[in-house]
Amino acid sequence: MNRTLLGERLKIARIRQGMSQMDLVVALEEQGISLSQSAIGKLERGERNLYVHQLVALVRVLNVSLDWVVYGGDLPVR
Repeated sequence: MNRTLLGERLKIARIRQGMSQMDLVVALEEQGISLSQSAIGKLERGERNLYVHQLVALVRVLNVSLDWVVYGGDLPVR
């Protein structure tokens, strides 16, 4: 899995949801996931590894499919 592409897709999804990085931090905390704004930035730049449970929470909060985040393609309209 290419961390840079995954990070870019997460950023696209976050922006599409109208969320700031801090909004995402808060939403993830509600899912029981603790990531700082700095960690979100590193994820989006492909500079940080991501655990599976964090990825699952991210796709849930960002309302995108795991398939799209990992493999790309057209972003489905929801």
